[in-house]
Amino acid sequence: MTNNIVQAARGWIGTRFHHQGRLKKTNTDRGGVDCLGLLIGVAGELNLPFSHYDKTDYSHYPDTQKLKENLSAALQQIAVNEIKAGDILLFNVDNNPQHLAIVSDMSGELGIIHAYAPARAVVEHGLDAWWRERIVAAFRINDDKK
Repeated sequence: MTNNIVQAARGWIGTRFHHQGRLKKTNTDRGGVDCLGLLIGVAGELNLPFSHYDKTDYSHYPDTQKLKENLSAALQQIAVNEIKAGDILLFNVDNNPQHLAIVSDMSGELGIIHAYAPARAVVEHGLDAWWRERIVAAFRINDDKK
C-alpha cells in the first residue's frame, strides 16, 4: 500500500496549486489542487478510506480543530518518530496547523509530496529540519476505518 500511495502522489507532481482544487493535471490541462485536494485525489485513485471526508468550504486558514478531527476519524494517528513513506503529515504553517503532505522515500531518505502554494504546484522534496520542526501530527492509513 505504501508504494501505491507514494506512486499515486507522484503522479500529481506538477499539478498547479489552486485553493480548494481537486483536478489532477493532464496532457492538456494544468489542473489545480491544494494540500487537502492532493490527499483526496490520491485517496480517490486508490479507493482509500478517507476520500469521503472531503470538504471544499474552508478558507485559506481552515478550522484546524475540524481538520484534526477528520484526520483522526479517517486515519490512525502515529508517533512522529514512526513515520514512513505513505504516511500523512500535518504541519504548522503561519502559526496554524493547516498544511498536509504525503511522506515519500527519496533514495532512502524521507521526503514529502504536497501542494505547496509558494511553489505554485505539487512538489516533492526532502523532509529537512525546517519541515520537521513544523510537524504537528502524523497519521497512517488504517483499513479498519473504512
